[in-house]
Amino acid sequence: MYLNDYLDDIIRNGLKKPVELGELKTEYEPTRRIYENRSRLVFFTVEGSPYTCYSNILVERKDLYHLLGVNSDVEAYEKILWAVENPAGIERVDFNEYYKPVDNTLYDIPFIKYYREDRGYYLTSSIIVSCIGEVCNASFHRMMRLNESEAAVRIVPRHLKKIVESYHNEGLDAPAVVLLGLHPLYEIAAATSPPYGVYEFSIASRLLGDNLYAYTPIHGIPIPPYAGIVLEGVITREKAREGPFVDILRIPDRVREEPVFRVERIYVNRYRNPLIHAIVAGLDEHLLLMGFPREPLIYDSIRRVTPGVRGVRLTRGSGGWLHAVVSIHKTRRGEGVNAGFAVLTGHPSVKHVVVVDDDIDIDDPLMIEWAIATRVRGGEDIHIIRNARGSTLDPRGRDGVGDKVVVDATKPLEEPWDKYRMAGIP
Repeated sequence: MYLNDYLDDIIRNGLKKPVELGELKTEYEPTRRIYENRSRLVFFTVEGSPYTCYSNILVERKDLYHLLGVNSDVEAYEKILWAVENPAGIERVDFNEYYKPVDNTLYDIPFIKYYREDRGYYLTSSIIVSCIGEVCNASFHRMMRLNESEAAVRIVPRHLKKIVESYHNEGLDAPAVVLLGLHPLYEIAAATSPPYGVYEFSIASRLLGDNLYAYTPIHGIPIPPYAGIVLEGVITREKAREGPFVDILRIPDRVREEPVFRVERIYVNRYRNPLIHAIVAGLDEHLLLMGFPREPLIYDSIRRVTPGVRGVRLTRGSGGWLHAVVSIHKTRRGEGVNAGFAVLTGHPSVKHVVVVDDDIDIDDPLMIEWAIATRVRGGEDIHIIRNARGSTLDPRGRDGVGDKVVVDATKPLEEPWDKYRMAGIP
């Protein structure tokens, strides 16, 4: 269940070739070196931190297939959806058996300035856990270091925000922990959006076949006993300016007033040396880790309206977030349109959807463009929804509200295939 063991396994079996980069500067150099070695698993340290960073563990779909033990997208979707619907329970273990406190500050943690446009030094793989009553949430949130004990946290309007605001509305700081250096299945789970009340780590527990949880000493928050570093503290009612930060579209996100996380105690794992995931915004690993966990939700939404869904892809050109391409086997009129609108239900951040027939390779942008060129009549097949809730990452939107477009690029059922089929090379 430890990240270290998983990395050793994929290296030993030749699935990833490692490269040691040595000590790097905390500004920009990690971004450049990770990009230069994007086909390899990289390890490095940064100035002033005793902890080792790694990157490029999940950059291709084959990396995800190996992680999940599957051979295709649909198998992966079905496995993740099964775990969401059947989350594991909790077996409590002693926190002190797995973690020990250390005399560190946030200056010992490898916060990195990845781009010149970034306001400050960031953690990009920080998974924050907070609970209220029996409800716990685990999700990714970038953190910008402010001083030795505080960091500004970008909290989007989802489940963590709901929990934090519940505390703040009562005049209380929200208890929280920040986890670093977890097995990638915990990361995949933290990037999903199950229904409120389903603890994301219980999804990972189901996939891993392990349901051990240690309750943190100060606030009693249940966490896996396998993290490299644990920062226990509170999300305060104080605000700080966070951003700009270059995000998934390689565009600087704007400055906002965001809550401040104050660390009260730092722990490290007793059994494995901590490793910190350095995720460079806008590179393949960020796109895959952030976007792929949304594809099962899109797939599930589409199959409720058409059984002929063959594939789903959040495209690289849209940051793995704003554009979706869906392949279906159409048997009834209107299925293409229904599939397109189902995408918007499954992943409301999507801005543009293209639905194609199952003879089109959804990983080939030229084939997708060919389908639009040959099978779309604008007045009939392009559908626009105005002023819908979308993504705050869309620079053309206004505070997350904008227009959405569904393009039905499937062949009309009543017309012959020969009119729309691409001839093969003789």
